[in-house]
Amino acid sequence: MNCRNLLLGAALWLACGVFNTVAAQSAVTIPEDYAAREVKADFVANGPRLLFSDSPEMVYQTGILYRDKVQGAVRIFFHHVNAMNSPKKLALLLRNEDQLRPVAYTVKRRGVSQPDYNYMNAGKKAELDYFTEEQRQEGGRLGFGSSCELLGGSGVVLSPDEIVTGMIDLELTRPAQISVLLCEPQTDLEIFNDSAAILPMDEHPLRGSFAGGDWHYTLKNPVQRDGTPYKLKLAGADAGYAKGVDATTGLAAENYGNYGVVYQVNFTVAGDKPVSLVLNPIGGAFAGYGVLQSEKGRRLLALPDYALCFGERLEDAVDLGRLKPGNYSFIWSPPGASNLPVELIWR
Repeated sequence: MNCRNLLLGAALWLACGVFNTVAAQSAVTIPEDYAAREVKADFVANGPRLLFSDSPEMVYQTGILYRDKVQGAVRIFFHHVNAMNSPKKLALLLRNEDQLRPVAYTVKRRGVSQPDYNYMNAGKKAELDYFTEEQRQEGGRLGFGSSCELLGGSGVVLSPDEIVTGMIDLELTRPAQISVLLCEPQTDLEIFNDSAAILPMDEHPLRGSFAGGDWHYTLKNPVQRDGTPYKLKLAGADAGYAKGVDATTGLAAENYGNYGVVYQVNFTVAGDKPVSLVLNPIGGAFAGYGVLQSEKGRRLLALPDYALCFGERLEDAVDLGRLKPGNYSFIWSPPGASNLPVELIWR
């Protein structure tokens, strides 16, 4: 697939607020022997408990893809393909198993793709929706044994070979069960949730529950344009992956790629010259969205804005614009189907 021929156009460049320090994006080349200084940063992980459901990615039989019992702030990331020869329904079922007290829930933020044959397009569309600033929160209360479905109320039907990628943040006042299901289109979800088997993982162990789904990096020193670039590697093995547990088996789990983790990189630009911020995917093709914030406002960034994806050649990168002196935050999350790790470069 030649992702560079699938242009998204100007409609995918969305701006929120006043943010006049960033120019249009441009493709740049970053050779493998590129010399840059590794920045030092303070690191904090906090935020919602992340439920990650991506194994089996190619689903060859109906069943329960992932399940856990959680409360408080929760994020669900899911990425599944209907690999069967007839339509199937993907559903996220939230159920109250408490015999005495109701559970109140609020969906804080969501980004869910439509069923798609193009995996990278699904991952990018989910992030576009998730990072869009204005979102309508919704919620309700569940009595004992009651449940609700989080993907429109009845799930999403996938044709053979279609994928759905999504990320949903919600708040639960009490413990509740969350299940990711793939079943026949006409199946009763509550009955299926009680009777279906939990499917084993495939050869890629990508599921589990992980505390601290928000990762914050704050650069210890300002960056400036002084002849030698700065860089920070993210979502790679050397920076560490989130570690948790597969709630369906009790076995240790590791989130290779940190899918579903939301990163916030805080930094200061100093000096009297603008600094270019470059996103460099060093693992391969990449397609997503992110947010750049400063005192002047918030901007939603397509990554990139001139094509569906970039980084098919390992030296491909995107210059996100020239930043004037000031304080900034770059917020992003590893998109479904994209390759990792990535580097942020200031030059």
